[in-house]
Amino acid sequence: MKRIQNRVAGSRIALPVTAVYALLVCLINHLVGQSLWLQLLLLAVSTLLMVQLNNINALIRIYSRMVSCSFLVLMSMVTFIFPGLEQSLAALCFIVFLLIVCYAYQNPRAAGAVFYAFLFVGVASIFSVQILYFVPLFWIVLAFNLLAFSGRTFIASLMGLICPYWFSLLWFGLTGEMDWYSAHFMALADFYEPLDLSLWTVHQLVSFLFIILLTLISAVHFFNTSYKDKIRTRMIFEMLLVIAVFTAVLMVLQPTLYDPFVRILIISASPLVGHYLALSESRLSNITFIGMLLCVLGLTIWNLWI
Repeated sequence: MKRIQNRVAGSRIALPVTAVYALLVCLINHLVGQSLWLQLLLLAVSTLLMVQLNNINALIRIYSRMVSCSFLVLMSMVTFIFPGLEQSLAALCFIVFLLIVCYAYQNPRAAGAVFYAFLFVGVASIFSVQILYFVPLFWIVLAFNLLAFSGRTFIASLMGLICPYWFSLLWFGLTGEMDWYSAHFMALADFYEPLDLSLWTVHQLVSFLFIILLTLISAVHFFNTSYKDKIRTRMIFEMLLVIAVFTAVLMVLQPTLYDPFVRILIISASPLVGHYLALSESRLSNITFIGMLLCVLGLTIWNLWI
């Protein structure tokens, strides 16, 4: 007889039920006057892209929607970040980056895929310039995890990053708002109160720690069972874990950037959490699954009181 965890993980109605749950959380959060439908649209598109990320790269060896379900549940948990429309757009671009850049795996000549992947990083930086902090890390994972770094792909990545700013240059030139660039990029040098976690609310701190705990549990399970996955799958998961760790460190160093970075943390952690929920089968993992479910429901309800 299958455990509760495995029945949920392999269920074909798991994603629709989770989607209804996320919709109810959004409605309860009283976002009707705060671009609710646009936020819901972005969340829906992001979820579908997470489904594609899982399907195209075969992140989970069995049929399971736990990657996208984990993403939806964790995004619903941090309801206090929903009003940030620009951050939502940046997060959507980040998912597209992950989806495209994986096509460059083991292909140092994949300049096209790298160009379009970094093009979306550039677009994301228009909405949230701090995304540019990740660019050196993306080059590192391109070299060591995706095995696709070369002079050709490096130039392609630079062109992709710059391309959105070329188009914006035309717009701001016509509107006479060229000062936008200086203010935009000066924000990269703005390090306000590093390591001062007192800037976070209790809700933000507890939610952050819970996501980190889930990521650690999932990472331990992944490394213990990764020999069952294909090498390409292992490389992608290691890339996601590196990005998640880097994001967590940035959040601690720059507490004021909680809202944009927690979205990237959730995106990076969700495949790991989904992998754990779908592929672990022990009695302990079943108990952990139930505990995770109760905790995330409790945190979601608690965060709705903000």
